[in-house]
Amino acid sequence: MTPSKQELEDALDFDLFEGDFGTPGDTELSNKIVISRGEYKCHVCHGLVLKGEIHRSATWKFDGELMSYRCCNECCTAMVASVSGEYEENDPIEARYALGHERRGWAA
Repeated sequence: MTPSKQELEDALDFDLFEGDFGTPGDTELSNKIVISRGEYKCHVCHGLVLKGEIHRSATWKFDGELMSYRCCNECCTAMVASVSGEYEENDPIEARYALGHERRGWAA
């Protein structure tokens, strides 16, 4: 069963850029759970975000440039589990990032 917008709200607390220090002018402009009006690539797993899919959309300003990030429903579900600590051994979001690295052809 696909989680609802309300059930995915905790995904907004997950830091997409943890460990990245950035620059002083970096600014989050929006961060919300939305319903897709088109198809996008997921920032985390590099899979498709399908039209009509409930997902996370974030917009940031980095070095004066606007950047948009979409995260699919499955990755948002993993973010919720990560934020709440609802997993036993391995953080589920790490598996989603690993999948993204594999799909992009990056070394793990």
